[in-house]
Amino acid sequence: MDTQCVSCSDTLQIAKDTYEGEIVDCPGCATELEIYSTNPLKLVIAPEPEEDWGE
Repeated sequence: MDTQCVSCSDTLQIAKDTYEGEIVDCPGCATELEIYSTNPLKLVIAPEPEEDWGE
């Protein structure tokens, strides 16, 4: 499936067996994108992991 990066609008090819929550990288800008929905396909910029500060 082809879609566009939400950051740079570059074209991404997403595998048909992708799942919600999967992280993919944009080849154009290297932004990490999260598969928010598979039907319809919707991508969002993946949240940054939080530091746990040893807790």
